[in-house]
Amino acid sequence: MELLNTSISYSIDGSGNTSSVIAGIRGEVEGRLTITANITIYPADLAEGTTFDDLSKKQLFALAIKKLPALLPSLAYTNYQFFVQNDKPVRLTAYSDLSNDGSYITLSSTLDQSDFTNKAIESVGYEDVKSAVKTIISKEFSTSSTEA
Repeated sequence: MELLNTSISYSIDGSGNTSSVIAGIRGEVEGRLTITANITIYPADLAEGTTFDDLSKKQLFALAIKKLPALLPSLAYTNYQFFVQNDKPVRLTAYSDLSNDGSYITLSSTLDQSDFTNKAIESVGYEDVKSAVKTIISKEFSTSSTEA
């Protein structure tokens, strides 16, 4: 999955120092997965002796990308809906989100019968959906590329 930087926002404290940065991220696997995220980078995420002002947009985006995979397993699946053809479910779309420690992630996943090898799609439940999306995410993030 190619991840693109959509924004960089700096939070400045009362002394004029950058206290955190929020990096906007967007990625898509056409027809399968769409992710949008705002990942907050804190001073603790920086190498010792480094400040936000020492880093380029590209470096800040790389730090956000590094944090993203650790947050994905915490996604809460808020909704999933089936798409029916000839009275039979043929695919479903799962919507998930996370709001945690200043980071916000929204993920939309489209799944079909091939994502559920041990169960008919019409009988899948929450845990089945969560597991199928986790499989897709792990494949995509093991081979993801970035572009700033």
